Amino acid sequence: MTLSRQPLKGMRQLAPGKKRIEDYIIKRLREAGVAYGFEEYETPVLEPLELFLAKSGNELAVDQSYNFTDKGGRQLIMRPELTPSLARMVASSGELIYPVKWMSFPVCYRYERPQRGRVREFMQFNLDILGVDGLEAELEVFLVLRRIVNSFNASPGQYIIRYSSRRLASEILENCGMTEEEMTQAFAVIDKKDKIEPDEWVELVRKTIWDKHNADKIISFASCSDLDAPWLAEVAGDSKAYSEILRFSEMLKDAGISEAQFEASVVRGLDYYTGIVFEVMDTGGKNRRAICGGGRYDNLVSMFGGQRVSGVGFGLGLLTLQLFLETYELIPFGISGKHPADIFLAVYSDEERLFAVNLAEKLRDFGVAVEIDITGKNLSKQVRIADKKSIGYIAVIGPEEVASGRITLKNMTSGTETECEVSEIPLILEDRTLSGEAN
Repeated sequence: MTLSRQPLKGMRQLAPGKKRIEDYIIKRLREAGVAYGFEEYETPVLEPLELFLAKSGNELAVDQSYNFTDKGGRQLIMRPELTPSLARMVASSGELIYPVKWMSFPVCYRYERPQRGRVREFMQFNLDILGVDGLEAELEVFLVLRRIVNSFNASPGQYIIRYSSRRLASEILENCGMTEEEMTQAFAVIDKKDKIEPDEWVELVRKTIWDKHNADKIISFASCSDLDAPWLAEVAGDSKAYSEILRFSEMLKDAGISEAQFEASVVRGLDYYTGIVFEVMDTGGKNRRAICGGGRYDNLVSMFGGQRVSGVGFGLGLLTLQLFLETYELIPFGISGKHPADIFLAVYSDEERLFAVNLAEKLRDFGVAVEIDITGKNLSKQVRIADKKSIGYIAVIGPEEVASGRITLKNMTSGTETECEVSEIPLILEDRTLSGEAN
């Protein structure tokens, strides 16, 4: 039997070059979180199915997930997202110092049709603030998001942070006389507004919402992008949710977050959101899927018993972010080919091998990443290996080097050579890396 060379459809498989790009993105995301004092945490990949049925809704937990019955007869799910696990973890953690500011890099799973920006196994960046009832939590999350995207040198005109209020949408739909079931259908159809063509979406609304009056209200509301629109102000009336989002809009302006814009169609597809919701989108339109999405969830933790703990957070897909960065050529050139080794030690013959091994260990003790030949191939083939791997420096260890203890470093990019003592190698590599000369 011949085994397939391909992984299961939609599953992660990253060769070193692609993994280096992902690691670069992770590094920037982690730095942004740490800058605001966020701590890293982990949760299980496998969870009880009931956790996500209760928190994320039937469509995600059943229709779009990997769920199964294990050997012990338990119904389990491979986590499709992280927030319910976070809420359970906070509820079971006893005494915590609030606000809790946590971040994580989970691998999640969803059983759906793979397409651009959507796969079945994917890594996310999750960041949450728990224990803050005020809009200051949303503001800080928006500041983190802006810092993340700007850290990749994206310009404000290339992305937008769209926001709305799930509570405002609920109040308006309820004022239209919609039942709870009708409101659930309305949220589902509003959430699809920017994922299909405008005419298709209007047709979908009219097919889903049989009451023409309610369908018209949904179309009008979801198409609104002006908080001061007379129609919206009239429909919202003295709504607390409307007052809240007007106040949040002023907070964003005062903080100078010009990248944020109100869009009523942003409702997010998860049932547990209770307040401000948001997503980051590519303004160019090539990447139609949200780079990240999130919002306020004030009732999740209390569903496990105990005290009510409010929360605000988001999940950011690394793949969708990478597609955005690639679209605008924001990934540094050559990063996928940058080998982790700083220097390659080519060994002239077996007689010099022990010296080379000891030298490599000494350099590693100084913090230098070293790859040493272990093939026994001739020097020319060893040099070709170092060149193909794009290792920045090479040094040949032959009889002369063993006798003198002095090493000649060759820069594989410029071709320049530097003779030095072993103790000088870390300083030379560090100086040239800082000056940008290293590969």
